[in-house]
Amino acid sequence: MALEGQQDGDIRAVLALSRAEALAGTKRTLTLPEGQQIVIPVPAGIRNGQEIRLEGRGQPSRNGRKGALVLSIALEHIEPPRQSRHCQSTGMIMLLTALTVFVMGASVILLYFTVIQPNQLRAQTTAASVTKSTATSPSQARDTAQAGAIAQAQMNATATVQTQAVAQTKATATVLQHIFNQETSGNPVLNDSLNQQDNNNWEVDSKAGGGGCAFTNGAYHVSTLLTGFFSSCYDHSQIFSNFVFQVQMTVLKGDRGGIIFRSDPTNTKFYLFRVGQDGSYDLYLYVDTNGSNAQLLAQGSSSAIHTGLNHPNKIAVIANGSNLSFYVDQQFIVSIKDTTYQSGSIGVFADAQTNPTEVAFSSAKVWTL
Repeated sequence: MALEGQQDGDIRAVLALSRAEALAGTKRTLTLPEGQQIVIPVPAGIRNGQEIRLEGRGQPSRNGRKGALVLSIALEHIEPPRQSRHCQSTGMIMLLTALTVFVMGASVILLYFTVIQPNQLRAQTTAASVTKSTATSPSQARDTAQAGAIAQAQMNATATVQTQAVAQTKATATVLQHIFNQETSGNPVLNDSLNQQDNNNWEVDSKAGGGGCAFTNGAYHVSTLLTGFFSSCYDHSQIFSNFVFQVQMTVLKGDRGGIIFRSDPTNTKFYLFRVGQDGSYDLYLYVDTNGSNAQLLAQGSSSAIHTGLNHPNKIAVIANGSNLSFYVDQQFIVSIKDTTYQSGSIGVFADAQTNPTEVAFSSAKVWTL
C-alpha cells in the first residue's frame, strides 16, 4: 500500500496488533466521529509500521470532502520461543485446538497449534509417569501428556484474547483522543472566563440548607453544606444538542464536582458527570428529582485526574448523537452510548458526599459539532 502524507480532514491513529494477528490477519471494529461503527479488515502478513488507509472515513476537509482514516500498525514485542535444534524430524506430532471466542462484538475463530517433537513427547511422557502413579501404561502416559498440552494451548488462547481486547481498546482510545483534539481546534461558540456575570447568564443564588452559586475571587463558586446532596448551577443562555463542553474545576474543600449537560432543569432530567478529588469518576442519568432513580452509566478512576484539594482539572464531554465521550485535561477517560436525551442546557455542580463541599469553576467553553 502506498503511503500518503497527512491530508486535510485525515484522522490518524495507531492500531495495536499481536504478532499472531498480523501473521494470520484479523478484523477490528472502530467507532467513527459521527458514531458509525466500521469493520477494519487487517490483511494477513501485515508488518509493523505499515498503514491501512480508508478513504472517506475521516473528518470533512476544507473542500467539503471527507479525509481518510489512516491506521498505523504497531506490533507487540514478544520474545521468540527458544527451541532445540536437535532431533528435528518430519514425524512431528501436532495438537490442534479450535476455540471460538467473542471479542468486542465480533465472533472470531482462533486456531492454536502446539508442536511436540518426538524427544519432547518422550520427556513429557516420562515426567507424567513419575508424577502420576496411575499412569502405568505407555498409552496412559501419552494421554496425560496430550491433556497437558491441550490445557496449555487453552491458556495461551485466553491470553491472546485478552491481548486482542487490550489492543482494540487502545486503538479506540487513540481515535477518540484525536477527535477531541480536532473538534476543539476551532473557535468556541461559548468562551466564558467565569470571573463575573455576563451575557451567558449563569445562575446566581443561595440554596436551601446553605451554599449556592456565586462569582467570587475571579471564579464561579458552587457550594453545598448538606452532605449527601449536590448543588447545581446552570447557564441559562443557550440550548445545545451536539457539542464539546469543557470547564476547569478545582475542589477547594470537601469531596466532588463536575458538569451537567443536555439538561431540562425544570423537570430534573439531565446527564451528570462527576469527578472526585480522590481520582474517581462516574456518570449518571437523572430522570426526576428522586436521586435513587438515577441510573449509573459508567464509573471508575483515572490517573489523568489530579487528586487532592486545590488541584485544577479540565473536565470535558463530547456529546454527538448517542455517543458520549469524557475527558480530563484533554485525556480520554471513558465513552458510552445512550439515546435518552438529545439536547438541553449545560451546568456545573458541587457534591457533598461526606463533607460540605465548595468547587471553583473557570474557563467554560463550548464548541458545536
